[in-house]
Amino acid sequence: MKKEINWLLVALLVNAGVVCAAPSTRACQANASAFLANPDERTLAALGPNVGDQCWQIIGKSNSNLKKLLDSVSSGNYSAASYLAKNLKSLDGGNLEDSLVALGDFSDTRMTDLLAFANKGLISPHELTDALTMLPLSMSDNQAAQLSAMQARRSKVNKVTRSDLVIRKSAALKAIDDFIGEIKSSQH
Repeated sequence: MKKEINWLLVALLVNAGVVCAAPSTRACQANASAFLANPDERTLAALGPNVGDQCWQIIGKSNSNLKKLLDSVSSGNYSAASYLAKNLKSLDGGNLEDSLVALGDFSDTRMTDLLAFANKGLISPHELTDALTMLPLSMSDNQAAQLSAMQARRSKVNKVTRSDLVIRKSAALKAIDDFIGEIKSSQH
């Protein structure tokens, strides 16, 4: 009788765990949808540390959801960019490249924030360099547009005045200057 009760309790606990997991998945889907529709501090907080990885799976593993996130990042949305930066290491291939391009676009309106992401360790120095020097595929055959975009980014980096970002600023300028050199050398 005791064994039967123990097995019954174990079965109930296992079932309770499964039942409890489902609402958090549904909540995460709802929170992810709300965040993608309106990425701000409040909707970002709903993706918080307890469910962040699970919610990232909903966003990062879906091309349509990731595209929505990247569109917000590209348009300069800080909450979207910080969420992407926190999860960048889980991406690879084309999704990683698209994400780095989006962070580069983000830097066009919020350069100080992108450098601060690197300073806080949200993105690595290598990811910062890639974000600043990767351009949209539409520019791949247009060296004049590439050069213009890099010169504009360089100008934005030069306008960063925060003293805690001096090292990141210097690294950013070097990366951009190196890429400008590559563009110019390929023009000949």
